[in-house]
Amino acid sequence: MARNDEATAIEVRNLTRTYQSGKHGELVRANDDLTFSIARGEVFGLLGANGAGKTTLVSQLLGLVRPTSGSIRVEGVDVVSDPEAVKAVTGFLPQTGLSMRLVEVRRALHYTGRLRGQSESEARRQTGELIEELGLADVADRYVDQLSGGMMRLVNFGMALMGRTKLLILDEPTNELDPHNRRLIWDMVARRSATEGTTVVLVTHNVLEAEKAVHRVGVMHAGRITALGTPGELKARLGDKVRMELFVKDGKALLSEEIDMLGGVGSVVAGSREGTYLIHSDPEQMAGLVQAVTRDLGMARVDDFRLTRPSLEDVYLSMDGGVLAGAPETEPETEREAEPEREPVPVSAPVQEGESAPELESAQGGLRTVTKASPTAVSSAVSSVTPRSPAPAPAPDGKTAQGRARRLLVDLKYLWLEQMLEVRTTWTWSLLFGLLMPVAMVFGLSRIGGGLNDANSLLYIVSGAAIFSVATEGVATLAQRIGVIKNDGMMVYYASLPISKASFVAAMILSRLLLIMPGLITPMIAAGLMYDVDFVISPALVIVLPLSCLALSAIGLAIGTLIDSMELIVVITNLLIFVLLLAAPVLIPPDSLPLPLRIIGYLLPPTYAAEALRHTLTGDLDAVFALDIAVLAAMTVLGLAGATRWIRWRLA
Repeated sequence: MARNDEATAIEVRNLTRTYQSGKHGELVRANDDLTFSIARGEVFGLLGANGAGKTTLVSQLLGLVRPTSGSIRVEGVDVVSDPEAVKAVTGFLPQTGLSMRLVEVRRALHYTGRLRGQSESEARRQTGELIEELGLADVADRYVDQLSGGMMRLVNFGMALMGRTKLLILDEPTNELDPHNRRLIWDMVARRSATEGTTVVLVTHNVLEAEKAVHRVGVMHAGRITALGTPGELKARLGDKVRMELFVKDGKALLSEEIDMLGGVGSVVAGSREGTYLIHSDPEQMAGLVQAVTRDLGMARVDDFRLTRPSLEDVYLSMDGGVLAGAPETEPETEREAEPEREPVPVSAPVQEGESAPELESAQGGLRTVTKASPTAVSSAVSSVTPRSPAPAPAPDGKTAQGRARRLLVDLKYLWLEQMLEVRTTWTWSLLFGLLMPVAMVFGLSRIGGGLNDANSLLYIVSGAAIFSVATEGVATLAQRIGVIKNDGMMVYYASLPISKASFVAAMILSRLLLIMPGLITPMIAAGLMYDVDFVISPALVIVLPLSCLALSAIGLAIGTLIDSMELIVVITNLLIFVLLLAAPVLIPPDSLPLPLRIIGYLLPPTYAAEALRHTLTGDLDAVFALDIAVLAAMTVLGLAGATRWIRWRLA
């Protein structure tokens, strides 16, 4: 496979993504002819307002969204043709929380490493390193969802680092973090960029953070990159300006006449918070600016003001329609001259609001000029480390059939373990329901009217109660579980991992089997104890029981993956359970149902499962039994195929 220049980690050329929106299908350009590249080891900031196209671009870098036209190469790999190879070298931290919330912190990190292709020893080694580096030792054995929002964000950041990937894509990584942990995150990003050659794409709204954290910045607006360069280059385009940050008392807004008055000595734009304004003025007008604020506006209206050099935030806010005057919209079409492999510059950790940073003050006629001293990003020990080549990503183990099979089994193991550990938080209630509900059905239904305790009635009640229990746990619960994963944004996390949909689907179903099986067996035991009825326990039960579980679980998984609305999933699954109880030949003999209901009933998998179970309990393994088994097997295959197809490993 052809590779790009060795110094280039990401190369985007003429990238466009369009989609139809609205009632009339208007064509919208989420990305509009983007062309840029990112050097290996660079920390690249991607800034822009909501709807600017940042999320679409990130999804395309991860191989989750296909471009309408253009190309993307990540570490020499064509993302469009081989998205799985890109996932193997990319760590991703979305804004939404990652999965593995109901497992311990240590396991969440370890399992993520294994799913990213690390060996057992390497995954354990890096897990220990990150627990120490992130300061998670005191919470390492607690469930992730029991942590505070900030601590959970630290764990998710650690999960993104697992696998020692060549590329990190971080979407608002410091959300919910206090100043201390923000500094910790930026120090860790700096170390990996400077000493390991890790390329970092940082997506953020926090321009002040980005200025200190990145080597270069791309500003997006309406799907295009409207400014591109180092923070110093972008700030230089504002010219030799003086910046005043004005704080109005009580967070109130300036009146229009006040804005006009201040506009006479500089340009006025609203700041990032209510009651704050940024005023840019020529140096020779600085005295007039101070006079306008202190005398004309009046100190009764002013809470505080500060004079500094322009920041990257000023560049961002000064854009007219998203375009900075004189800024190129994209990189030149001609290739940049090949540069020798450079040593990434250590990144300075940003100073956050509330942190104490050294300030240089001078009093000049009542004017307080404040200049923040640049903080040291990383320790001196890190600064002295000689940069080395990027850490090798785990070698893909999927080139041969044996390698693919081994990889599938590893993925299945750790996805299954994750699901089982999440199920354990509710397994007692699920198991209790699976045991008590079939017993209650056998006890209650057999006493309807004059008592339905003859052999044929009990046969239908026992088989119906068993299948009803399986349908409740397999169809309804599993469909709703998938709905929760999608609604909470966790499906994007699974899709960003180098795992197959087949292993994910299999793990979801197998994790329910231990909860489903008791509900199949309990009715037979209950009927035997209550009525001393002797069923013929055929060896065919070994086939019927797991096949019934698989068929109904596959249907539940297909429903959950096909339907996006959680409310609709609940309605459909509950309706299905209601139909099973009252209008299908599961609890009721077919001859007792009207023909339309009988036809509808035989369109549903539970009917065949109940019928196959009755045949095994009577020992009548005839052609009808063989047909039931064949239908269940076919519905299992169709359900799994549908779920695998409808799971959106690619969002679009």
